Amino acid sequence: MKGITMVEHEEVQNNQRLPFYFYHDNQVNEPEHWHQGIELNYLIKGKDLRFALEGKTYHFNSGDIWLVNRRQIHSASGEDEEWEYEGFIIDDDFLLSQYPTSINWNLSLLGKSSTKNQPAYRELRDEVVALGELCRKGLTNARRFMILSHLMRIIVLLDQNFNKKEPVTKSPKLSNFLCK
Repeated sequence: MKGITMVEHEEVQNNQRLPFYFYHDNQVNEPEHWHQGIELNYLIKGKDLRFALEGKTYHFNSGDIWLVNRRQIHSASGEDEEWEYEGFIIDDDFLLSQYPTSINWNLSLLGKSSTKNQPAYRELRDEVVALGELCRKGLTNARRFMILSHLMRIIVLLDQNFNKKEPVTKSPKLSNFLCK
């Protein structure tokens, strides 16, 4: 009989003054887990970080950014080497209150090579780098507003460039009913 694998629900604790949980780390091994908020990851240094997302494994290298949608099961692993990565998990209540259409987001970005829109990718990377640099410093009122301005730009970039908008299709049965 096969053993049962438990997938942990991660309770994310935001900074009290910021609507996201920020992390900067050098350890890449994370067990399977999920959380409510959307997660953005940026590999600053390292190669062949293995990231399992909903049962499929992706390989990331320095400079790659990847997204995790709400409630997606994911984990990370890699060989022992010098790693540096950072990311953040956006508080879902905040995101939905400030950007209500995000409830329908289906974000798709799995590294630099996964998108044809390289200008948007570079702009996103620049915003992520700026946000990370500010988050690693002490939080002042002015710095908090600068961080929030980068976060807002990131949210708009995600929506406008990395959100797979599905076309709305009408049910043939519903169309027939409405046309009669």
